[in-house]
Amino acid sequence: MVKFSHMIINFFICTLFWAFIMGQDDGYFGGWPINKYKDEIKDPGFALDCNDLDSLKKIGCACSDNEDCYSGRCFNSPRIGKYCLQNKGTVFPRYKLMDQYGEIVDLYDFAGQGKLIVIEFSTAWCQPCRDFAAWLSFDDLSVTTHKFWKEKYAVIKKLIKKEKIHFINIQTQSKFREPSSLESVDEWVYDYPDELIPVFSDPNYDVRDWMKVTAYPTIIVLNDKMEIIEFSVRGWHDALGFLSDIKWDFEDSNKINKEGNGQ
Repeated sequence: MVKFSHMIINFFICTLFWAFIMGQDDGYFGGWPINKYKDEIKDPGFALDCNDLDSLKKIGCACSDNEDCYSGRCFNSPRIGKYCLQNKGTVFPRYKLMDQYGEIVDLYDFAGQGKLIVIEFSTAWCQPCRDFAAWLSFDDLSVTTHKFWKEKYAVIKKLIKKEKIHFINIQTQSKFREPSSLESVDEWVYDYPDELIPVFSDPNYDVRDWMKVTAYPTIIVLNDKMEIIEFSVRGWHDALGFLSDIKWDFEDSNKINKEGNGQ
């Protein structure tokens, strides 16, 4: 009888375990979307490979002029010299990063939803990043006093709250200027809570090294195919200006903006 009871208990535990495992395919703990077609996106990868024999150079490789680059854009950085820069149409790599709940998330799951994907690159020590987050979370108006802020940028908050876009924060460093970690993103979310914004850690600087951001915060915009449609290595004004100039339909929640679905 005791043996039979143990069998029942073990069966019950196994059933719960497999139900938990199978349930992982249903979605993320944070409620982030799942894209069942994500494997169809051609991932360019983020590892720097400048030693192949191809006549055109890849993102991040040294160049002399625009004709050297696949992207058609050779950028002259005061810090590191000339290199091939991302351009409109460049596919964002398939990063898998840890979110504020400690879960590894495939960024390509945000694709295929018919929405623009807006990515903020931040650090925990960056004051403008903190001001921007405080405005999104608590309507603190400190960010609106920055010299590069424009009144029309206020639409970004409405776009997030109405879920017209996917807004993603990728944190590079902690407040101690060390590589970002689960602890640092957890602390960030505690200070600036927003259940609609995933905050990811970039502990190995994989995203930072591919982006080569020169100031924080920097914001870029992708379409729902993970293709860059508004890019910058410095600041938020290009992306926020781009988003502000779109004629959004806030009345129809099912209406998809043409920039979002790549039409």
